[in-house]
Amino acid sequence: MNTLKRFFKRSILLIAVCVLFACKDKQPNLTSAEVKLNLIPQPNFVKTYIEKFVINENTVVYYPESNQELKKQADIVKEIVFEHTGLKLSLEGYFKIPEGGIILTKSKGNESFPTDESYQLEITSQNVLLSATTIKGLFYGIQTFRQLLPLENNNKTVEVTCLDIKDTPRLPYRGMMLDPARHFLPAQDIKKYIDAIAMYKFNTLHLHLSDDQGWRIEIKKYPKLMELATVRKETDADGIPHGGYYTQEELKDIVAYAKERFIEVIPELDVPGHSQAMLVAYPELTCFPDDFEVRTTPGVSKNLLCAGNEKVFEFYGNVYKELAPIFTAEKFHIGGDEAPLDHWKECPKCQKRIKDNNLESPQHLMSYFFERISDTLAKHGKTPQIWYELDVPFYPETSTMYTWRGGLTPKTIEKSREMGYKLICSPGEHAYFDYPQAKGEETCDWMAYLPLEQVYKLDPGYGLPEDQQAHIIGVEATIWGEYVKDIDRAFYMTFPRAMALVEAGWTQMDNRGWDDFKSRLKNNLQILERKGINYREPKELANDEFYLNN
Repeated sequence: MNTLKRFFKRSILLIAVCVLFACKDKQPNLTSAEVKLNLIPQPNFVKTYIEKFVINENTVVYYPESNQELKKQADIVKEIVFEHTGLKLSLEGYFKIPEGGIILTKSKGNESFPTDESYQLEITSQNVLLSATTIKGLFYGIQTFRQLLPLENNNKTVEVTCLDIKDTPRLPYRGMMLDPARHFLPAQDIKKYIDAIAMYKFNTLHLHLSDDQGWRIEIKKYPKLMELATVRKETDADGIPHGGYYTQEELKDIVAYAKERFIEVIPELDVPGHSQAMLVAYPELTCFPDDFEVRTTPGVSKNLLCAGNEKVFEFYGNVYKELAPIFTAEKFHIGGDEAPLDHWKECPKCQKRIKDNNLESPQHLMSYFFERISDTLAKHGKTPQIWYELDVPFYPETSTMYTWRGGLTPKTIEKSREMGYKLICSPGEHAYFDYPQAKGEETCDWMAYLPLEQVYKLDPGYGLPEDQQAHIIGVEATIWGEYVKDIDRAFYMTFPRAMALVEAGWTQMDNRGWDDFKSRLKNNLQILERKGINYREPKELANDEFYLNN
């Protein structure tokens, strides 16, 4: 039933986009013309004109009088114009929409705004009119306007192409994942990353906050976590201790900062595997307690949380209780991947749990474990996000699953549809951004290389009929942190591949094309450079006619 509802909802969105394409020309005094725009992600309806709108120091950014939310967005427009052009514009409130200037307005809902992320941007020779039904939609329209501005300082005037854009995203979830568990990233660096991905209409930051190599969250009830689980003695035998964690106040600040940029922060605490760091502090929560140490190398540990130990569920109940008020998102990622069952097969407590609950196998014990964790999350208003493993018989009904294993996405799409789960596409062969971007770049033995074009080839629906992909709600790229040691490296691995990925989540397939994307790329890399954001120059496109003719 839920899949059917999502199918009808998505059909309505597609119809709305078609209506946008068919709508009458609202710019009767303008001359239609094909004008090259460098917009990423590509909007779903664009019409361009030969005329230009001129911005100079007399141009005013208007917002509805007494609307402080829109005034804040007007301030963003002012800052962007100055950043790109050096022009200092003024702000002014209005009671009646002005005839000139750059105008922000909040509209009533209609078919032109099918979601809360939809926006319209109309530019004539007289004015720029940006409208949406929500502040979020206006924010996304402003990011599009940013890319229309030339990067020219010291000019007294700049010109912007006249156009009509009506835009709405293909999918509601567009995420990036950072991994501070393997290499800690200070809070200030997380904020820089939020700023960068917000420019390209990402709306989710997934933080992988626990793993075998480190625990990164302050939990006041369990002080030994901060004392013992947050520092490892070295990394790959380099002899250099590595540690760090976020205080709860820092996390609140990160969440609030992201919210202002319309990004939802989803925390991940991986269970039942990838838990060795926390087991250093509380070894009694695994099947066979030992004198563990925080793992210093990549790989998968066999030391899982004990599914037969009630204290495990008590522990995570207390952890979720502290974190639920900090992370305002309804979603909470619980990991769930790469959990070898060797110890569960040997553990008396786990075997007793299997017998007492009439479970068929250790794999069914895994399903039981996730049901218990999900019930605990539900008490705090959260729903589970989980890495999909096809050998797990079933997951909680409220789960949102992530497809990630290379080559298995078609099977995962089919099974998640049959089981009624929502699905986010994060397939390794398209979305693992810790993979090197070209042959010959620094790598390790388990990594393939993932070039920009391969990222761009991702179709989240895998070409399936609409009713068979209606449960797919988004895309996400992951930057696993084993070899991403700081934010500068994270940016290098992110851009420009994130631009290719977000277009898969935002733009309808009929409006996408690799050659066209290449032609829009260089201008956006210049925007990153202007903002001091590291990226990888796509050397493989050095002689590409589409990239060069940007």
